Amino acid sequence: MPNIPLFLFGNGLSIALSPVFSLKAITESFIKNLEGDEKLFLTELCGGNESLNFDDFEENFSKLEDAYNSVVKYNQFIKSAVGQKFLAKFNLVDPRLEQHREIIKSIYNKYIYQILGLIIGNVRKTAIQEKLGPFTKFLSEELNGADKGFVFTLNYDLLAETIMLDEIGSENFTDFCSATHVFKGTNIEKFDFDPALNNHKYGEDYSDKTIELHHLHGSLSLFYDFERNKAIKFRSEDIFKYDIYNNIDKENWSLYPAIITGGGKSLKINEYPFEYYFRVFKDLSTYGKYTKLYIVGYSFRDDHVNDLIKRWISSVQDYPEGLLIVDYKSDRGAQEAFKKYVKKALKLRDTIPDACFAFGGANSILSKVGTEAKATKAV
Repeated sequence: MPNIPLFLFGNGLSIALSPVFSLKAITESFIKNLEGDEKLFLTELCGGNESLNFDDFEENFSKLEDAYNSVVKYNQFIKSAVGQKFLAKFNLVDPRLEQHREIIKSIYNKYIYQILGLIIGNVRKTAIQEKLGPFTKFLSEELNGADKGFVFTLNYDLLAETIMLDEIGSENFTDFCSATHVFKGTNIEKFDFDPALNNHKYGEDYSDKTIELHHLHGSLSLFYDFERNKAIKFRSEDIFKYDIYNNIDKENWSLYPAIITGGGKSLKINEYPFEYYFRVFKDLSTYGKYTKLYIVGYSFRDDHVNDLIKRWISSVQDYPEGLLIVDYKSDRGAQEAFKKYVKKALKLRDTIPDACFAFGGANSILSKVGTEAKATKAV
């Protein structure tokens, strides 16, 4: 039987490194640091102080996204020839929506900067070894000893990438980004997201790159370059060194952070470049192409991800032999409630065996024997 593990990392892995990565901690800090009109705007947008969600910024952020997209879309109409005729014909005042767009974008940028600040302070090799040593050792041994290995991340911080660079080595895995000179007008080396180029360089069987890293919901080092219609990546150290996020905001660089957050994740996953990552995961899961599935720190709140987990469960011979769900809960009652929640989220009829769960955090991970794909019937 081949040894093909797939690791799926959620935000819980980051929380294992530091509690400041929890959505509740990020939300409380973010709202606390907003001031003046920006705080009033977000509060009003969310329906008042009582409607602000201090536990999960995703809910607030989805409302912010909706407002931003609506303003941009209507602003494009107002600035068009038809829009100008519309204003003149009905004696309407130009709403100056560009100013609205700017203030919404400034709130968005503050959120991104806050995440970056957390990464600078907490995603460090020494901290990873101190708090996640057993987990990183397990990950390294599983992937390095595999016939083929996959890592899919849902958290868009750089933790998984930092671990893999340190434990696996850049020469042993691919993230489908290849060096392509520098970003225009700068000396900053950029890497184009280009799976086809990756195939050309390493061969379709990835003989030199047996491990793949996929950012299902994007990464803080990944950007849309909308002038070139490309997704590009910078080194994490260059993001800080050249203050790239600030330059995007102040110098109007043609870049936009390639991350999925807020509402409508199931729809956004079909956009570029996320659709590539999702399509690969879907193909692997539908046909049982991996023999082990390690899920670490995932909340099971994303329907599009749950669907693919269920596809894999249905496509292999004996899923309990290959499935391990790792969670941080220590209370017995909370553990039992989580098991029931996972079963409901995956829409499974039968109870998931206890052997498929490991509680106590990422370091409690343990090896699974593995399973195989079901035989496909000829049509």
